[in-house]
This record gives sequence, C-alpha cells and structure tokens, in this order.
Amino acid sequence: MSYSIPINWINPGNIFVILITIIFIISEKMKNLYQIFYGVSGLLLLVVMLGGSLTKPVFNNYSVKTLETAGVKKAAMDSIDNRIDEMLFSVKKVQLQIEKIRNIFSSDQIDESKYQRTKSEVFVKNIYNPLIELLILFYRAGFFFISVIMLLIAVIFHLTYRSIDLRRRIETLEKLINR
Repeated sequence: MSYSIPINWINPGNIFVILITIIFIISEKMKNLYQIFYGVSGLLLLVVMLGGSLTKPVFNNYSVKTLETAGVKKAAMDSIDNRIDEMLFSVKKVQLQIEKIRNIFSSDQIDESKYQRTKSEVFVKNIYNPLIELLILFYRAGFFFISVIMLLIAVIFHLTYRSIDLRRRIETLEKLINR
C-alpha cells in the first residue's frame, strides 16, 4: 500500500499533524509507537537546545519567511537604510564645507575621513535583526512545547502498552494456573 502526501500540505502549520500521521502509519505496534514518540521528542528537544548555534539557520530561515509573509521585507529595510545613509552623507558634506570655510584663515588640516560615506543600517540593526531574533525565540519555544507534548504522548502510550502487556501476561498466567 502506498501513502503519499501532497507537497502543498507541507508548511510549518501542518508539519506536526503530518508527523503524527506518518508515525501512526509506520508503526504497527504500540511499542514501536511510543519509542518513535520518545525519539521524535528527543530530536525536537535537541533541535531546540542547539537552536542558538547549530540549527540557527533553520530557525533563521523560518523567521525570515514569517516576516516576509507579514510584509516586513529585508529589501525594504535596506532601502530605508540607504535613504537614511544618503541624508546623513548630505549632512556630512555640509559639515565638511562648513569646516573648510572655518579653516580658510587657519593652517589646520581637515580630517576628511570623518566625513566619508558610512553604512549605518539603522533599521536593519535596530528593528529587523531584533525581530528575527525574537521570532527565533518564539519558534524555539514552540518546538520546545511540541517536544514536551510529544514526550507526554510517549509516556501515555508507554503506560498504556505496559498496562495491556501486563494484562496479557496475567491472563496467560491465569490460564497456566487453571489447567
């Protein structure tokens, strides 16, 4: 029997549901099911713990896509920053001209390196990057919550399996005693 999942179903909102469906399809016994839940829970917890370093590009990618979906695009932030940089450079040019006028009668040299064009990235550094970091924290918290839920589901299935297994063993023992 072949199972297929349409590719347009795969988005961050449906990954959890698809994962549980695949687990139920793959697992034939409850023992395998709770072991799979334990494994997935541990894997998600590992992803959350390494979210600041090893898996940061994954969370960063999700955060960027979320911001773009919300309408906050990096290109727009760069454009705003470029306009701000142009205005600051215009002010610096005016300041340089004022310094030149002041130093007409003096022999002091003007340090023109202070009046060079600089890239300040005001919006990217102060708005866009903190938003990305905040969304990364939200995604990590969400994955941690899903990990805890998966762990609790694994514990429930484990206890259920043990209970059913214990009943089966008791029934087998009772049949052996009653012979």
